[in-house]
Amino acid sequence: MSAMRGPRVSVVLALAAGLPAGPALASLRAQTFGDYEVLAIGEGAAEAAAAASDTRVRALRGEGDGHDPGSCGQSSYNQGSYGHDVRRAAARNRGVSAARAEWVAFLDPGDAWREDHLAELVAATRFGDAVAAFGNPILAETGRPLLPMSVPSGRVPDPFGFALRVGRVPVRASAALIERAAAIDAGLFSCRGGGPELDLWGRLALQGPFRYVARPTAVLGPAAPPRRAPAAPLLAASLARLLDEGAVPADLAASARRCRNRLLLDHARRLAGLGRPAEARAVLARDCIPGLDPARYLAALVRTWRAGRAWPAPGALAGSP
Repeated sequence: MSAMRGPRVSVVLALAAGLPAGPALASLRAQTFGDYEVLAIGEGAAEAAAAASDTRVRALRGEGDGHDPGSCGQSSYNQGSYGHDVRRAAARNRGVSAARAEWVAFLDPGDAWREDHLAELVAATRFGDAVAAFGNPILAETGRPLLPMSVPSGRVPDPFGFALRVGRVPVRASAALIERAAAIDAGLFSCRGGGPELDLWGRLALQGPFRYVARPTAVLGPAAPPRRAPAAPLLAASLARLLDEGAVPADLAASARRCRNRLLLDHARRLAGLGRPAEARAVLARDCIPGLDPARYLAALVRTWRAGRAWPAPGALAGSP
């Protein structure tokens, strides 16, 4: 007798205190594509699985219940200022590790899927030429899609170049479908602050091309307001290390360098906007390369001047990474 085939997709539902799972589970029940399992993990996972009354939904012991925090070390798991990001990263890592399917999707409480969401993303994997498929989610705050509808669906051989062209982070967890093996090879989600989602998307891009689905099928709930000063982007550090090690494919190296530079320029602009011009100027001087993005570099520099009402000392911007 042949072994029983597992589901085509594993959906990781990372729960959190104060965010009900009911709407997300209802969103899942409405999917036209039904060959999936749901791995609920976090506070209230057992209750959510019981309430679902669906054999495809099971609760995992792990993040938030006093057991193994996934692939995150306990010291990172408990760090205070980044506790929410770390707990969610741990939950997602635990879910990916326990997944039985080849493909993994993520659905966060507060987000929702339209009924054909999984069907659209699974269809994008039929070409067998990508390690991830991502959609164009609707932002609940604006009612508009994240990316212009003029950006066509298709294969994305250079995710770094794609992000630079559209001018924003194009991949959001609740609108993504990733190949489980590639995500594990990439190292899963980091357990530090500074954008663990973006960091994984960047490392996953080194594993192979992505596929983009322009039709909006996911709706992202309002983003939580920032509760702390922004941390330096993890992906910038990851790319610096991987470029130094020669681990970035040659056809991605130039766009990866520009992407790293863009992340740090935007980080400097945010610091200046928070009234921290000295830190912003330090980022510009130490980490950014003006020639890779002159206009954005100048805009960041002007913002530090306006925030600090003083130009940096002569020679302070001569450094490079």
